[in-house]
Amino acid sequence: MGTAGRELVISFISTIKHAGRYSELMKVAVKYGFREFFYETKLHLLHSDGHKALKEGQEGDAVNGMSRAARLRLAMEELGPTFIKLGQILSTRPDILPQDWIEEFQKLQSDVPAVEWEKIEAELIAEMGDLDAKFQSIEHTPMAAASMAQAHRAIRKDGQKIVLKILRPGIEKIINGDMEILQAVASWLAKHHDDLPFDPVSVVEEFSSSIKNEMDFMHEGRNTDMFRDGLEEGEQAWFPTVYWDLTTRRVLALEEITGVLLSHWRESGLSKEQRERLVRIGAYTVLRQTLEIGFFHADPHPGNLFLMEDGRLCFIDCGMAGRVDDETTSQLAMLIYGVAKSDIDKVYEAFMTLGNVDEMEVDDKQIRRDLQDFMDQYTNVGFDKINMSAVLRAFTEGLRKHKIKCPSDIVMLIKALTTIEGVGEDLDPDFDLISFAKPHVEKLVKRQYSLPAIRRRLKKNASSWFQFAENLPRNLNHLSDRLGRNELAMRMDVKGIDQLNSTVNHASKQMSYSLLVASMILASAVLVLAEGRGGGILGWFGGFGFLLSFLLALFILFENLIRKR
Repeated sequence: MGTAGRELVISFISTIKHAGRYSELMKVAVKYGFREFFYETKLHLLHSDGHKALKEGQEGDAVNGMSRAARLRLAMEELGPTFIKLGQILSTRPDILPQDWIEEFQKLQSDVPAVEWEKIEAELIAEMGDLDAKFQSIEHTPMAAASMAQAHRAIRKDGQKIVLKILRPGIEKIINGDMEILQAVASWLAKHHDDLPFDPVSVVEEFSSSIKNEMDFMHEGRNTDMFRDGLEEGEQAWFPTVYWDLTTRRVLALEEITGVLLSHWRESGLSKEQRERLVRIGAYTVLRQTLEIGFFHADPHPGNLFLMEDGRLCFIDCGMAGRVDDETTSQLAMLIYGVAKSDIDKVYEAFMTLGNVDEMEVDDKQIRRDLQDFMDQYTNVGFDKINMSAVLRAFTEGLRKHKIKCPSDIVMLIKALTTIEGVGEDLDPDFDLISFAKPHVEKLVKRQYSLPAIRRRLKKNASSWFQFAENLPRNLNHLSDRLGRNELAMRMDVKGIDQLNSTVNHASKQMSYSLLVASMILASAVLVLAEGRGGGILGWFGGFGFLLSFLLALFILFENLIRKR
């Protein structure tokens, strides 16, 4: 059986294992108007009853007049935590999705009815043992309930008020099953639809890694500690204390933060001075994390920011974090600086470096033209007139237009900066993130060309140059010997050669099979004619040969049908 046949069998096994869930997925897709998508992509073939599930599914009345993005958002919410999280992660990928889809997916709601206390208590006992030995009390009613976890207030034995964040019972089984379905679907789409604007397999792999981290509260606890340890002395930001003696992979114990959630600032009546101060604290913290430290909170939206009673700004929910190196932050600063200075060479170099673009695989002239068209909007414009979100959005739209996959950490960095800029514009419409970031940007640009930076780069590359010089005589001598013996060989990696080899091999194999079938039919006919009407052993051999030829011909037709699909 060929490669296509093996992949189909593997996909069938994966979807048969979760047949009920796959049927539910298709019925929800039909409900929100995506029946034709399944037929067009042939995804219904992954399930033995796929055609039946699509046919029986009923389209809902609510889909009329709604955009495809809105319908997909509603379908994700109905399908539960895995798909909600997938949509939330896709809402951070403007290099993959257009802006209207991004804005729609940002509306995804993960609030769900709470799990009853008896199940949560059993989960806590399984993780911690005797609860009475560790807590004075735990509130049975959750303070918040989301699709993957819920939070309960508690008081430790020492009297410290804390919050326990607990994974919902059975959530791993649900998510693992959904991930197997998503991986099968992604593999199918990648194999049979090479015109997609993104690689579905890499998106699902990235999502799988992200959601595994979210299901491990030890990971979130470590992030929280690292953010807090990175604060400067006297800084007005804060990250909750993690109580590691009560933290496990499924339970996270955090300091309880009281104050005003910034998503409720209007109801709280914060003064203009308070809002201006909060915006500057938040912007300073995010800029310092992204452009100096290189390890940052990737989702600083108002629902994750508290104005504490002592005036500090607290960042919560640290599960989503990004990490970038010095070169990346320098190139991001260069991108913004180049736009402000109308320097197309600096902007082009930063764009290509940040996107990890191979110039041999793109139309570099078209990229330069697109960048110049964008930069013309800011010709002779100072820092205070440049909108950071617009610059970063143009960067990601350029990546998507030219089908360039942006490294996920850079996308998260862009998300962090644009999110905090949005917070600033909401709380203080006069706030200008670019002007506020100017000292950071200029510091990075100057640092890149400073003597210590040049010295570091020279030192970093010196060993490579010394090694090259040391090996040069030996390599030249080796090359000369090979030329003298006429043994010089050249290896080339031709794009698409693997597919061509597969096609040629398949054609050769089919031709061999066809010749074998024809030979068997001819030999069987000779045996039957030689025996005549006597019905002897030669006739029986001939009949058996005809039957075997027929079965082999059926096998060839079946394999070709699978390969075509």
